[in-house]
Amino acid sequence: MLPVLIFLLSGIAHRAAAQQSTLDKLLLEEQQPQPDTSRVLLLCRISDQYWALRTDSAEAYARRALALAQRTGYRHGEGEALNRLGAALRESNLTRALELFQESLRLATAMNDRALQAQNLRSIGIIYVYLRDKRQGLAYYFQALRIGEELGDERRIVIELSNIGLGYDLFNQLDSASYYQERAYALAKRLNASTNYILYGLGQVARKQGRFAEARDYYRRSIAESRALKHQRSANFAYVGLATLYQQLGQPDSSTYYARLGCQAGQNNGFLRGVLNASTLLTQNFKASGPPDSALKYQSLVLAMKDTLFGQEKVMRLQSIDYRERQRAQQAEAEQAALKTRYRTYALVAGVLALLLLVALLVRHDRQQQQVNAALEASLAELKSTQFQLVQREKMAFLGELTAGVAHELQNPLGFVKQFAAVSTDLIDEINGAQRLARDGKLEREILDGLKQNLLNISQHGQRATAIIKGMLEHSRTGTAEREATDLNVLAQENLDLAYQGLQLTDPAFSALRGTDFDNSLQPVAVVAPDLGRVLLNLCTNALYAVRQRQLQNGESGYQPEVNVSTRRLKDAVEIRVRDNGTGIPDAVKAKIFQPFFTTKPVGEGTGLGLSLSHDIVSSGHGGTLTVQSAEGVGTEFLITLPLN
Repeated sequence: MLPVLIFLLSGIAHRAAAQQSTLDKLLLEEQQPQPDTSRVLLLCRISDQYWALRTDSAEAYARRALALAQRTGYRHGEGEALNRLGAALRESNLTRALELFQESLRLATAMNDRALQAQNLRSIGIIYVYLRDKRQGLAYYFQALRIGEELGDERRIVIELSNIGLGYDLFNQLDSASYYQERAYALAKRLNASTNYILYGLGQVARKQGRFAEARDYYRRSIAESRALKHQRSANFAYVGLATLYQQLGQPDSSTYYARLGCQAGQNNGFLRGVLNASTLLTQNFKASGPPDSALKYQSLVLAMKDTLFGQEKVMRLQSIDYRERQRAQQAEAEQAALKTRYRTYALVAGVLALLLLVALLVRHDRQQQQVNAALEASLAELKSTQFQLVQREKMAFLGELTAGVAHELQNPLGFVKQFAAVSTDLIDEINGAQRLARDGKLEREILDGLKQNLLNISQHGQRATAIIKGMLEHSRTGTAEREATDLNVLAQENLDLAYQGLQLTDPAFSALRGTDFDNSLQPVAVVAPDLGRVLLNLCTNALYAVRQRQLQNGESGYQPEVNVSTRRLKDAVEIRVRDNGTGIPDAVKAKIFQPFFTTKPVGEGTGLGLSLSHDIVSSGHGGTLTVQSAEGVGTEFLITLPLN
């Protein structure tokens, strides 16, 4: 075993020295005079070497290559440089990277450069895999593999096979992932090529299949080869894989150690997704074992990475649609140009009659173009209207993942706190009622009463934590209940009455006017009644709370608390309004009221999840809007708008 290990390490060290020597040699060669075409390709090779080390340096050399190729009209070099620049920008600007790969692919197709075509197909496939588009991503990967096989380029085939295996692993198709990684590994060993990514892929399959010893061996071999090659990106993959394995095995210290190394490798390389994956593991580990400040540090890093990457991906989806539309428009323009050319030819041959026909067709075309423009403008307006919902859905999906884990972890200890608090209270009651104290009975009874009060406080705060957990779990729901035709007038009346009865249970002396203005012509609407009822109950409860607070705080003479609920049928939608004449909402607070955990109520009276959940139910669950209008000291009105289609 030892000779094999020495041989393996010596082979890795030899390749690492070769890589460093290659970069040094290329940098030295770049200082020598040479033709512009050779210099363009040399700069691209230097960018390739730096991509595994630092993406900012890779970007700089790719830009130099692109500028020189464009200045000298070297089309092949321009295509190569565009591909390198896209690879360097893939983490920081996903949209721009796709544009560069598409532009390089068009050049490669025009020149029939099959190798460059395959490289761009693979690069585009990586982006679609990033976006979790399995069909598109794997389709591009297999196109690249097909070209590699046609060219007989075995080293290219190794890369394509490994990428396909990693793609199947991401979508948890482990049998397919294992098949392609094994093929890649066998071919790479025969060619004496690098196997750092392949070893990571094999480790992923072994870990997910429960073969932990094999997975650990694969990850460590990948780390050793990546470090020897100074390949920061593949090192990040292997470190995070090993950290995930140790987390599964219940070894948090080892998991944290390798996750830190993975985070550092990702930061050194500029690999934002690698930083996100490592920071997520570190956040989970520190939340479980502390310290809290470390958990907060890495959670902040997770949020920063999520915001950057998800924001790019949402723009990417929109631009993907726009890109296809522009392709169709370009094709239509090309067909129209050809049609105009034919009409001019007919005009020369046929004379005035053909000319009149051409004019008529041009008028018709102009009308069609106006219709197309109107349709495009309507499509753009629809995209803008849904962009906010896309942003909210991504943010709430991440919040759901985070809060679901925390909530489930807190349920068991809180159950024990409440159970033991209740049992302890019963025991104290039994002692106070049955035991005859022989010593200072008064002092001992005071002590027992104080203990009882403490236990009651424990139970009270346990109930408070349970309410927060319930709200967090509701936020983490990923499914959507089936919609049913519902009488919104009845639903609104029931929840207004329920909110009023709930407040009177805590304050029997409170009373308020409850007004309704329902549209009797309103037909049943298809909604998720329990969810929408929860929204109406929350809004009515908040309205009653606001009028009660105004009554208690100001003591205005002649002030009569009043809450009104109304419904109205519009052309293509339904409106539900909840209005009160309570304290109102300050302008500084309005912008925050729909944020999770933001509340203006005193501690113990609100979790800050009600309006956030209500907004999510209306916007994401029903495709509607929830807005607010308020004036401080005058009152507040919440408006729910639900589309009928």
